[in-house]
Amino acid sequence: MNLLRRDFLKKTGLLTIAGLMPAGLIELQNSFSETRDQTPEVQDFFISNVHILSMDDELGDFERSSVWVENGIIKEISSKINASEGIMVIDGTDGILLPGLIDNHWHLWTSLLRSMSGSSKEEGYFPMTERYSKLYSPEDMYLAAKYAAAEAINAGVSTLNDFNHNARSPEHVMASFDALAEIGMRGHVAYGGYRDLPADTPTDWEGISQVYNRVSANEKYRNISLGLGARSVTSPFLETDWKKARDMGLLISIHASSNPQQKGQISQLYQKGLLGKDVNIIHGNSITPEEIEMVKETGASITMTPFSEMRIGFGLPKVNELMRGGVNLGIGVDTTSLSGNLDHFATMKVLLNLGNALALDEFHVDPRDILKMATINGARLLGIEGKTGTIAPGKAADLIMLKKNDLNFSASTQPYNLIIEAGQPENVEFVSVGGRVLKRKGELIGVDHPELVSIAKSTLQRMQREL
Repeated sequence: MNLLRRDFLKKTGLLTIAGLMPAGLIELQNSFSETRDQTPEVQDFFISNVHILSMDDELGDFERSSVWVENGIIKEISSKINASEGIMVIDGTDGILLPGLIDNHWHLWTSLLRSMSGSSKEEGYFPMTERYSKLYSPEDMYLAAKYAAAEAINAGVSTLNDFNHNARSPEHVMASFDALAEIGMRGHVAYGGYRDLPADTPTDWEGISQVYNRVSANEKYRNISLGLGARSVTSPFLETDWKKARDMGLLISIHASSNPQQKGQISQLYQKGLLGKDVNIIHGNSITPEEIEMVKETGASITMTPFSEMRIGFGLPKVNELMRGGVNLGIGVDTTSLSGNLDHFATMKVLLNLGNALALDEFHVDPRDILKMATINGARLLGIEGKTGTIAPGKAADLIMLKKNDLNFSASTQPYNLIIEAGQPENVEFVSVGGRVLKRKGELIGVDHPELVSIAKSTLQRMQREL
């Protein structure tokens, strides 16, 4: 039996002596065992007559063109190619095709705590997540990651960057690798600490090495990389940790200068000589003009998560200053405990509108630049721009298509504006990752999402009883 389902049945009291189990519960257990989600296979397919936003500056865009995918790779883009006999053909009429979106900062484990941040200090995000974090088993971590990944695919996100800061054991981190691999996503998992980790306790490098060796040796995880979820700028282990990470070739993610109380943290990293192209700074709402120059100079990136940043009171992302400074920018949901859901169309929309509002200029921000944050710039942040982030021959078929036939998403000749201003997850009709079709005709493939929702709800109820 699937470990997730076994854990669920055991913890909810459904896994009992067979002779004493009611027939209905036996049937439920059997249905769990029989409906294990299957990772879709790589398929060859042909998308016809579609409007393509390639996000490639040299290729540009294509109207009424076709895309031929073979062995998970984009083989050809042209208005003159025809589908080979027997290949799956996807009608792109009235559709807009673009690269799969990239989320560059999400604490996947908190997905079970959707909108659980309350309206008082005791119920706030940090104390609430610390209380719940201690209750998570590796199976709970797997469930949370799979629950998040299914929501991501449904919303057109093909690559997830998981900052795992409930890394209580290597198994708590491997859970994310397993969930992302089994659902068929591309991803990155940053091995962090956990909420109640004492500041004077060294970082778990033995655990990090275990995970590194396991994922490096298994082809199953070839599309998911391991990184370091760095501890705070004030950690006594900061410089030692970063040296070890770089010796292993790990990307480094760190929360820094998130709010006014943390102002100057990016400068501290720069003065220590730690910033570099392998560093992803999360939030940076209190970044100074001088620090923007430091980030640009060193090639580090910044990920903005506007909905969580605004909800928690960190302030507004400095989107205009960062774009003007030439910093590579990504976007993220951060945590659905604060942001509620994953909707990168809404994330891009708020960044576009915020940029124009602060500039007092309707035309200040180019919507194409915002879409780059969620595609090619996000890929650069992870060092995978050679594989994904644009639609081009030779790249992986990480593709999403939105059809212009919904009430909220239709009747427009401005595709970039339409994607950002009108697009919603429900408009995403098709998703593929490396040639694996994960959503088609608006329905998830390979995921029993009603069952997933049911187990997520029951798991949260169990945790509430355990508090």
